Amino acid sequence: MYKKTIEDVLTELNTDRVFGLSEETAQKRQQEYGKNELKKARGVSAWRILLHNINNIIVYILIVAAVLSFSMGEIIEGIAVLIALMIAVLTSFFTEYKAQKSIESLQRMIFTHAKVVRGGVWQEINASKLVPGDLIFIEEGDSVPADARLIRSMNFACIESALTGESDAVEKDALALFSEDTGLGDRINMVFAGTSATRGNAHAVVTSTGMSTEVGKITGMLESGIKERTPLGKEMNKLSKILILVALLAGIAVLTAGFVTNHPIEAILHTALILAVAAIPEAMPAVSTMTLSRGMRTMAEHKALVKHLPAVETLGSTNVICTDKTGTLTENQMTVGRIVLTNDRSYTVEGNGYQPVGNILADERAVDLSDDDRLWDIIAAAVLCSNAVLKKDELEYSVIGDPTEGALVVLGAKAGISRESLHAGGWVRIGEMPFDSARKYMITVYEHGETVHAFIKGAPDVLLAMSLQSREEKERLQDANDHLTEKGLRVLGVGKLNGYSGDGSRVSIVSYLDRVDLFGIVGITDPPRNDVREAIGICQQAGIQVKMITGDDPKTASIIAREIGLREAKAAITGKELDLAAGTPEFGDLVKKTAVFARVSPENKMQIVDALRKEGSVVAMTGDGVNDAPALKSADIGVAMGIRGTEVAKEASDMILTDDRFYTIVDAVREGRVIFSNIKKYVSFLFSCNMVEIITIFLSVSFLKPLPILPLHILFLNLVIDIAPAMALAYEPAEANIMKAPPRSTHSGLINKRFLGRILFSGAVLGLSSFLIFNFFLTQNTSLLYVQTATFTFMVLAQLLHVLNIRKENGFGLTTLIRENKVLVGAVSLSLLLQIMVIYVPFMQQTIGTTPLTADTWAVILLAAFATTGVVYAIKKVMRRIYPSE
Repeated sequence: MYKKTIEDVLTELNTDRVFGLSEETAQKRQQEYGKNELKKARGVSAWRILLHNINNIIVYILIVAAVLSFSMGEIIEGIAVLIALMIAVLTSFFTEYKAQKSIESLQRMIFTHAKVVRGGVWQEINASKLVPGDLIFIEEGDSVPADARLIRSMNFACIESALTGESDAVEKDALALFSEDTGLGDRINMVFAGTSATRGNAHAVVTSTGMSTEVGKITGMLESGIKERTPLGKEMNKLSKILILVALLAGIAVLTAGFVTNHPIEAILHTALILAVAAIPEAMPAVSTMTLSRGMRTMAEHKALVKHLPAVETLGSTNVICTDKTGTLTENQMTVGRIVLTNDRSYTVEGNGYQPVGNILADERAVDLSDDDRLWDIIAAAVLCSNAVLKKDELEYSVIGDPTEGALVVLGAKAGISRESLHAGGWVRIGEMPFDSARKYMITVYEHGETVHAFIKGAPDVLLAMSLQSREEKERLQDANDHLTEKGLRVLGVGKLNGYSGDGSRVSIVSYLDRVDLFGIVGITDPPRNDVREAIGICQQAGIQVKMITGDDPKTASIIAREIGLREAKAAITGKELDLAAGTPEFGDLVKKTAVFARVSPENKMQIVDALRKEGSVVAMTGDGVNDAPALKSADIGVAMGIRGTEVAKEASDMILTDDRFYTIVDAVREGRVIFSNIKKYVSFLFSCNMVEIITIFLSVSFLKPLPILPLHILFLNLVIDIAPAMALAYEPAEANIMKAPPRSTHSGLINKRFLGRILFSGAVLGLSSFLIFNFFLTQNTSLLYVQTATFTFMVLAQLLHVLNIRKENGFGLTTLIRENKVLVGAVSLSLLLQIMVIYVPFMQQTIGTTPLTADTWAVILLAAFATTGVVYAIKKVMRRIYPSE
């Protein structure tokens, strides 16, 4: 509709320009097009998630094991397996259960009521009843209820930053016409649902409602934006398959060895079954939840609110951050930074944003307005020639009205000049010529005592052409204007109509338009956040690319990018250029090499994120507007701004920055890397501990020995002894230089050569040591139960010492244990206490199957456990030298 004239649009929609639609026609169209509402998201029920987690091969193995245990009369073991089953199902259920609210929140953007003419009568109706062809009226402060083509506009402007990403108010013009390829943000003859009118008023004809609006299209993209598994999720899925294979092979190996060596069939079958159960670390989902939850709490302390547990880890493996500019990298608060006067003086203005704090400086020294009358003139004129209002609530200042005018009002507040104080001093407005995009200036007329003053602000080139300044003054001001523009500032000229003495009417103003006394120009910018440059520097040091994606113009985007330290920022690529390159073989490479994208649409953002992911990148997308929502959901992790972010962006995201600081992402990345490191540690711990049991039993059965430990010993080791230390590894602090290494490759996950090597060799050493201890006590002519208790206790001590080897990539973890991880100290102590109770408390002896040990036996066990730990430590050092880069 933006390509057609007003008459053509009205004809196509069969709408009368004065009477609008009849009620009968409106009802028919409501049936045809549906309500002006957005589709609700269909959430996944808790039952479906629970059934999904039950439909799992690990669950089936545990069910079979429980049934066989009960059928053999092993009630306690059957109950223990059922407990393992509940742990496996419930922890997975709670980690996957999450609300789907992205599309529901979009509904809150549609304004509740709309002013519409039906049958020639203006009325206010529920916005959901609007249909294409309805004539609507919009004025300052209104939210736009539907997409519409303007048919008349009076000094009308809208804020569309939530939809397009541009922070400036968009001047609207009903008479403008555009070509097919005109971007959304440049269609100034259109208004869009969910945006808001900031000035003036307009009549418009509705062109699209509900899901057909631009906001509705974003809703459709959110529906199609299905999250894939996180990197961790993929790794854990891969690991689960390996564990199942190991469990089955372990059970088959022991069963085969038992048959070959003529062990009792029922005993060996029972042992093989329990060993297969033990080979699956049932505690792993619980420990995963513990680690991710711990990371979630830590991130919340650093102002990063994580909505989904797996997303906690994803940032740690992120190698690309795509970020919106407005409100994310910048303050989204227009600020006057420079003042250049026609008297050849220039000033710098301190402070950013709407907080009216900061001095006006000349040569780095604060100045007084009394020192320069022209400085007072330009600030007072800028304030009087504006309609924006500076408002203070309990937390912060905000601006009602045009953001550019807001910058001028804040400048006045810093200088102690406000419209209220000027009104109190006798300045009374008697006339106004509103800003017009064709004229490019605004005029206000004031009475002050017996005199009349007309103030003007607008584009510097227009005002210079109308000014009375000398040629030299004009050239000097034009040079200053060019200099500020090249730095990415928006420049406004401010002055007055010299000698004006009219009544404020438009007719009286026109005759003085060639008598502008230009006071000077002001340079306005949306300043970068103070800590963004440092945050980007840390990201780059950590091997993370930062890409700026904005709806702003390419020149401004490139200037901001260089200012915040994007090293790769050269020429910005526009949305049109992306559309032209889409589908070509070079598209992925173009996106990968580009650091700044400008004039992009929501579809372009999706293209960028999808292209990066196809190239193998793990992508985080930050943003705060409606236009960011599809890409937030499509990215590996979406990061929304909590203060300025729209509800749509928050619901579409995985993580919300509650302080809106880009720097918070650095803390989140660091914590994500710590989490992955700790997950790797506990997986290594649980894997190698299970190896100990498998190897010990397999060797014993193969060499015609009795069972070294009882089935209940195996379950007690896996479900009780190992869980507490494994969970405590979630509290491990970061390894040194964790943010000076590049992100881990998507191809090098949990399971790499060094990881497998350490598990196999350490598990083999611990398992062989357990078998040797078993043989040693078997030759001492003691009872079999005593030998099994001693072997069981050695396994416990060796595994508790093994956790100290696991907790540090370099060195032995004992020396720093108490200082760095008191939780692990408590966990190891608790496990040791439980083992002592199992041996010496009569009830537990009978239940688990143990007998008391002598002091001599304890001495042998302790000596062997420490010696075995030393050998495992040596293996760790060797593996690090063989595979230093993994």
